[in-house]
Amino acid sequence: MQAHNQATFVSERSRYAHPQDIVVEMAQMKMTRSPNRLVTYGIGSCIIITLYDPTKKMGMLSHTMFPNHTGKGPNTNPFRSVDSAVVEMIKRIKASGSRIENLEAKIVGGADMFPNIGNGGMPVGEENVLASKEALLEGGVGLIGEVVGGNVGRSVVFDTASGIVTVMVKI
Repeated sequence: MQAHNQATFVSERSRYAHPQDIVVEMAQMKMTRSPNRLVTYGIGSCIIITLYDPTKKMGMLSHTMFPNHTGKGPNTNPFRSVDSAVVEMIKRIKASGSRIENLEAKIVGGADMFPNIGNGGMPVGEENVLASKEALLEGGVGLIGEVVGGNVGRSVVFDTASGIVTVMVKI
């Protein structure tokens, strides 16, 4: 059974593959221009944040895991947590010549993948969604779309030629 699941996952990636695809793994951020696409697979409680500048056909995608840096130990990777990821994304896209008023943000993910497991507090997926919205608001970036919550996995394809974010749901 395990080999079948792995083969299905690999074939899914190749089915949607595009010559200009750039894969973004967990706790990473990548930025590119048209005609490239940014893709990420297997999103559960993590949150995907995309920033797009339609005037430059430039976009970035971050695959973050946690809502906030805990303050325990150094935060050497700003893309592990939403709060530091959004700050770093805005800094980098502005350094590339984009203006904050041109940016469009979209978020995907924040699912509650294991609703029966937890400490009784807010699920991490929900915390990720709230932290994303707060960080984007604080950064002055407009949130124009979201596909969040629920209890299903997702994969994302972000087309920098159009700014369209395609969300594939795993059921």
